[in-house]
Amino acid sequence: MSEGQTQRFLALLFTIIGFFTAAGWAQISAEKLAAVDQTLQSAKASYARFDSRHQQLLNGHARLVHLAEIWHARYMRLTDPSFATVRKANGVAGSVVAAPAGIVAVSNPFNDVAYSSFGGFTQNTSAVARCGNSVVVGYNDSGSIFETPLFLTGSGGEAFSGVSYSNNGGASFTDAGPMNPGSGNGNYLGGDPVVTCTDASTFFYSQIFDYTDSGGNFFSAVAVNKSTDGGRTWGDPVPAVSKDATHLLEKPWSAQDPSKPGRMYVSYTDFDSSFSSAFCGAQVRTAIEFVTSNNGGETWSAPHVVFEVCGSITIQGSQLAVSSQGTLYISWINFGANFPVGPRQIQMRSMVPGKGLSRMVTVEANVTPGGDSLYLQGEFKDLHDMAMAVDRSPTASNGTLYITWADGRNKIVPDALGTDGSYAYDDILLRSSTDGGNTWGFAPVKVNADTQPRVGSGHDHYQSTVAVDKTGKVAACWYDRRDDNENFAIRRYCGESLNQGSSWSNTRLAAAPFAPTHGIDLFMPQSYMGDYDVLTSDFTGTYPGFIGSFQIMGSRGNPDVVVNSMQ
Repeated sequence: MSEGQTQRFLALLFTIIGFFTAAGWAQISAEKLAAVDQTLQSAKASYARFDSRHQQLLNGHARLVHLAEIWHARYMRLTDPSFATVRKANGVAGSVVAAPAGIVAVSNPFNDVAYSSFGGFTQNTSAVARCGNSVVVGYNDSGSIFETPLFLTGSGGEAFSGVSYSNNGGASFTDAGPMNPGSGNGNYLGGDPVVTCTDASTFFYSQIFDYTDSGGNFFSAVAVNKSTDGGRTWGDPVPAVSKDATHLLEKPWSAQDPSKPGRMYVSYTDFDSSFSSAFCGAQVRTAIEFVTSNNGGETWSAPHVVFEVCGSITIQGSQLAVSSQGTLYISWINFGANFPVGPRQIQMRSMVPGKGLSRMVTVEANVTPGGDSLYLQGEFKDLHDMAMAVDRSPTASNGTLYITWADGRNKIVPDALGTDGSYAYDDILLRSSTDGGNTWGFAPVKVNADTQPRVGSGHDHYQSTVAVDKTGKVAACWYDRRDDNENFAIRRYCGESLNQGSSWSNTRLAAAPFAPTHGIDLFMPQSYMGDYDVLTSDFTGTYPGFIGSFQIMGSRGNPDVVVNSMQ
């Protein structure tokens, strides 16, 4: 930058600072921050009602409880006018330029460490949706904790999530800042987003939503925000489902019905500590449930129970997919009674609109969790590793279902420090069904092309995501450590299949390898590095190919979200 350019930039910066100060936007309301504190502390109290085994699976609320402790001690510092004025002048929105070849930056790295050297600079757990040339990416964003009260001045709460949008098919993105938490004091958007769309203008963003009403009553919910301008601006969150303080709602997922505009589904796991349900009596109840909207997310049905268990048996991590004919598919992970050790199961049910749920089908009966059942090498959790997609193409493969997951059955070695005395190096496995999920073949197919070494350590492949495009081509992406003999550095790989998942190509993306990125942000639990990322195709069927969002260690040394495209 030339001297003249520098002087003009500084003049503009000081003008902006003066404008914000004159506008009275520098002061952040202590009342609003205290209301958020009340919500966080109430959620923490609800979390404490569950035993440690259930708490291990309450990932979203474990993150919230961690933040509650930090927030309660320090939130009043955000009311300092000098902090607000200087930071607001930095701005949050802005175009994000391309990263390495084939990789496009989504979150704006220039906001990282703008607010604190200790926290607020992590973006992970991403989801992407494409309709035509419009692409929207949602992600967990610890920096939104600072940005929400500074930039969404009419909001009454906080967001732990951000959003970026593109109007050129994902060639470049604009970081739109934090998701709108609404006007209610104490609203808290807790992240774990899923993004869907119905056309190039209309997008939906679902995530964890906790709030306290005007009477001081705490509710755990799933929020759906709607955009009608391609992701640039967002309406207030609408609770798709809301339950009292004896419940915590986790890992929401959402899907649109291509056969009926306006029909949308949201699923979630209900951790129920009311100890009064007809099904479980005086035991903790865990249930996969879903709700339906037939008017574009304006109103929602009562919850439908898909599967429920009691006591020590635990389930979590539902996924949704809707066929071109409108059949809804719901899958989840059954962790059994011996969690965290022991095999897990992937289970599924389906529903034709106007009819009841089908019988429960076991997709995979013996999932071997990777790592030591709780942690991968580097001490970060990887618990909810499963993804599902359905073929909606106008081809002979229409209706084929695909489920991928990480599985350590191919290489298990003794490890004295592991949770169960061993370490399982996981591969990405896939099962498919051509009969509506009734049967799933004789054996899973391995998606990653490398083979676990016969001697010595192996390689982790984890957090897969799968999609199908308008031609019937199947694609999957995942995190991969095959290029590091010591199984530590992480890269991003993707694969494609032209024969309904029977065989796979593999491609390494241009993103540089990086070490595990957890434990560096005060706002994030020490073992948290994100739970999933999403690969998708054009929902409208206008364009072939895929676009996927994922996490990297960015050029500024902090976790960022990027996308890659595949044709």
